[in-house]
Amino acid sequence: MKRALFTFLLTLCAAAAFAQAIFQPLIDLKPGKTIFLYAKDVNAALAAIDDPVVAASCETLALTPKEECGITNPEQMVGDLGQITDINSTARFDIFFPAKPNGQMVVMCPGGGYAVVCTYGEGLYAAQWLLERGITVAVAKHRMPNGHWTVPLDDMQEIFRYCRANAVLWGVNTIGVMGYSAGGHLAASVSTLYVDAATRPDFSILFYPVITFEGEHVEPGTRRNLLGFEDYWNDRRSYTADEYIARQKQYAALKEHYSLEKRVDANTPPTFIVHGQADDVVPVQNSLMYYSRLVECGVRSELQIYDSPKHGFCFFGDELRSHDWLNPEIRSSLNNSLERWLQNL
Repeated sequence: MKRALFTFLLTLCAAAAFAQAIFQPLIDLKPGKTIFLYAKDVNAALAAIDDPVVAASCETLALTPKEECGITNPEQMVGDLGQITDINSTARFDIFFPAKPNGQMVVMCPGGGYAVVCTYGEGLYAAQWLLERGITVAVAKHRMPNGHWTVPLDDMQEIFRYCRANAVLWGVNTIGVMGYSAGGHLAASVSTLYVDAATRPDFSILFYPVITFEGEHVEPGTRRNLLGFEDYWNDRRSYTADEYIARQKQYAALKEHYSLEKRVDANTPPTFIVHGQADDVVPVQNSLMYYSRLVECGVRSELQIYDSPKHGFCFFGDELRSHDWLNPEIRSSLNNSLERWLQNL
């Protein structure tokens, strides 16, 4: 009996150790600074997170959020691509400073369907590549919307305001946004729904982005997590006929508003877009619609479409080749194209 109990406990310990190991990043890169947006106390915020990527130097802006997201669960790290879920009062961003800044900065919006934030695969690993090229990086760990659709963009705009205010100190003169999948939807929102010069990015980089919330090319999970469940909007029993009609109109207006191909105009920043034709989650038509509208509006833009990759090929470095979704030759071509585009900015 004792031996069986010992074996069981050993198995549990091994499983826990393995789970912990796979949730660690595969590189040792650490941010130079971590900024909490809304927390009142840094030490309490640090105690509430389960995130190995955090700076030795932390501070909080102690901002008052425009809208609460209604999440009370503690945030958790739930996967080996750094997926963090239930981010609320611990919303933050990590800043990475290159040894020799070239004047450019990228604010990163990792993907995750507005349900999680994939902070390694679409944050930390991309930061390493950008840092090697002299680009300052901020990786956003924004609040989950939980049906409160203004929340993620509010967080991103606060990050942009902070970065603009400190740009000269960091040797930065242009600040762009970079996003993946649902993070691409958020990055495109930043690029088209900005409210002033401080919150408008100077350029935009979109990897396999969700763009439209209407029609046959919708990615339903992203729309649901941002705007709420269809059943919520289609509820007839809890409302009068007039209220139901008003809610239907509101839902239609929100879907139209967050169909970002409709928000592009001549002031949308220069944009680089990457997508896989074989994407089985976010149809490539999302990128095609956005790019087409950019061209119509005369916005400087570039679209790279590859025939083979499916969704989520991320921005891995050489150390993750065994975990890579993208052919090495295509990866090299993509990296060279993006580097050339950034240099030409």
